[in-house]
Amino acid sequence: MNQDKLVKLMNEIPFFKEMDEADREGLLAHKSHWMQFKPQEKILKEDEVDYGFFVLLEGQVSVMRSKPAEVSLAQLVPGSIFGEITLKAKRPRTSAIEADNEVVVLKVDSQLMDQLSAEMIIKIKDQIIDLVITRLDEVNNRLSSFIR
Repeated sequence: MNQDKLVKLMNEIPFFKEMDEADREGLLAHKSHWMQFKPQEKILKEDEVDYGFFVLLEGQVSVMRSKPAEVSLAQLVPGSIFGEITLKAKRPRTSAIEADNEVVVLKVDSQLMDQLSAEMIIKIKDQIIDLVITRLDEVNNRLSSFIR
């Protein structure tokens, strides 16, 4: 994967906004964590056990759940984060993610986190906290619209 392209993509994604050039270069050095997927390729499978999350840098993905019936939950665009629940919850995946087109992601798992500085881990955790707050706000807004 072209490193110049990855740098350009990182500059466009909010997840990396608090990271300086040295932080970004540190992440780029972990080449096995930068992944590409082709259209219709499964990135995550429902019920699989995999402790990590993904930052979507390029392309679009579909979030699907098969239980109790097959349903498309969302389509994610660059800047989205997915799979974060299993990083700490240590439980099987609750949905599947499939590439809609050519996709580039960064996989952040315990193996990568073990190799990062404490400062960098805090920056990553702050991004996850921001994500959880945003999603909680969205759920609260949806619920309140049903109650009114």
